[in-house]
Amino acid sequence: MDAIKTYLNGLVKLSDAEWADFEKCLRKETVTRKSFLLKEGQVCNFLAFIGNGMFRFYTTEGGEEKVTAFFFSGDFFSNYRSFLTGFPSRHYIEAMQDSVIFMIEKKDLLALYDKHRNLERLGRFFAENLYLGVANRLDSFLFDSPKERYDDLVRRNSKLLNAIPQYMVASYLGIKPESLSRIRARK
Repeated sequence: MDAIKTYLNGLVKLSDAEWADFEKCLRKETVTRKSFLLKEGQVCNFLAFIGNGMFRFYTTEGGEEKVTAFFFSGDFFSNYRSFLTGFPSRHYIEAMQDSVIFMIEKKDLLALYDKHRNLERLGRFFAENLYLGVANRLDSFLFDSPKERYDDLVRRNSKLLNAIPQYMVASYLGIKPESLSRIRARK
């Protein structure tokens, strides 16, 4: 819990009362490897902070998995489109290793926004950063080579990257596993 408080206070200085109300709404969960926090067809009603662990965000098309994001310790994540619209998700969120997360449900977050201006500001920060993540990913596919996308992923979390199966990394990069092998061999 201290890690979240430190992280949040680095974004918006929360009063003791604001933090106490926020903390009451957080639910700590231990998630086992290969467990799903969200499946296709479900509505996402949470934001989560990864205290420890790793998750992937993916969809399936023609029986093939398409990985669109990885989330590591210290990241906030959600299927924000489903969260905002209330429409069913087209994606899955799966734990890639045993993990500890802190979740807040949408209804609780909206109530906190109404009660505390700083928490509403914090919500805007989450929304802006989730948007920037999607925009940066789109730009990466438009302007960067697969090697540049790989290098960016390595910069984000090189330690955990070795724990991700090569086919998932290749899917995330939008390339075939053999192309990823060539990129890694050039290193």
